[in-house]
Amino acid sequence: MRPTLVAIAGMILAVGACAAIAQEKSTMSASSSAPAGSEVTLQGIMMCDASCVPKPAKDDEKTVVLFAVSGTPQVAAAVDSILKDNWPDETLGADQARKVQDEWIKGLKYYVAPGELTKDTAAKCRWYNPETAITGTISEKDGKKWITPSKIAEMRPGSLKYPEKMLKPDKPLAMPGKTPLTLKVADTLSLKCILLPAGKYFAGIPFYATYAGGNETDRARYDDDYPNMVTLTKPFYLAEMPVTQEMYEAVMGSNPSDTKGPQLQATRVSATDIGKFCQSLSEKNKRVVRPPTQAEWEYAARVGTSNPPFNFKHKDEISKVADQVKSKKPNAWGFYDMICVESWEMIRDARTMYRTDLVDPYRPDKSDKEHNAMGRAFCSFVATREGVGDGSQPGYTLTRFRVAVEATPEEIAEIEKAVK
Repeated sequence: MRPTLVAIAGMILAVGACAAIAQEKSTMSASSSAPAGSEVTLQGIMMCDASCVPKPAKDDEKTVVLFAVSGTPQVAAAVDSILKDNWPDETLGADQARKVQDEWIKGLKYYVAPGELTKDTAAKCRWYNPETAITGTISEKDGKKWITPSKIAEMRPGSLKYPEKMLKPDKPLAMPGKTPLTLKVADTLSLKCILLPAGKYFAGIPFYATYAGGNETDRARYDDDYPNMVTLTKPFYLAEMPVTQEMYEAVMGSNPSDTKGPQLQATRVSATDIGKFCQSLSEKNKRVVRPPTQAEWEYAARVGTSNPPFNFKHKDEISKVADQVKSKKPNAWGFYDMICVESWEMIRDARTMYRTDLVDPYRPDKSDKEHNAMGRAFCSFVATREGVGDGSQPGYTLTRFRVAVEATPEEIAEIEKAVK
């Protein structure tokens, strides 16, 4: 039987209705149930796209993105799903940490549409990555999520709310060697050094995280903490605390520190003099004594984990220049004063923003010949615990240092046997 005109008209209306529904669904946000045209507010870390890709193109310098952390029930659900599938209850391993970041990029990275509100934002966010709330409409194009902003507001550091699972204290995946090394400094002075196992960790700050955590060290994320995988193939010793003024004076016969005190950290020591100090201890102990590399130092500060370094988790460990060493709690590996809000800690190599996976990284600062004491290059730059530091001191002049000692084959075998 041939259909009537009325039936045909009904079919056309039905098809049109279905098409309209499909179109409406296609324009709805992947992270919000709001229909097209309605606004949502997303909160997260805003940065230049060039800051979060391994090999940025020229156009990436002009594009702003937001890594959403909260703002809508759908964002919260996406975060919970990522954590459920990839984040154990306590500690993130290196591969898990990379997977968490990859999933965040895949599901919670929003490109911010260019316009009047963003004309100066890209340049600002090239190095400085603030916690930000963006209100706008969501769309999707070419597999990318976009938000067209009607309002962009920088948030106070520490304002983002992360799930409780992400905020637990760092718990080491492996423990140090049981037998510490006692390094002789002078006739009546010695320094305890802890033997750390080989391992790998996801260095830097993940794109979805910030340093902040509700204390005086709060500040925004910076681009020089690009996350990358670091593997350390050899165990090594690291001093449990920074070199004190008492130790430094006993070896060097001088004390450049501004605030004086035998049990205070030795500060304002030049890289050249750090080299001479290490050379003296090397000769006295018949061991290779040197500052730690950037990678070794961060590995010890993070106790071998790859958890995001939220400052407030370490509030009982944070010291100041006027505090005596070991007056605050140690981290879970037994290191004291890794976090000092008023000073930076010297490292052996030039601190570098790597964007590739690395094995035993070491980059000498060959540009500064005066730092080539002991035939090794010492950096004139500095590192601090995941960027902790309130910037109250001018430049990078207020520095401190601790020493590392290279492990012997016998000591390496001992810790490898213990790990097995």
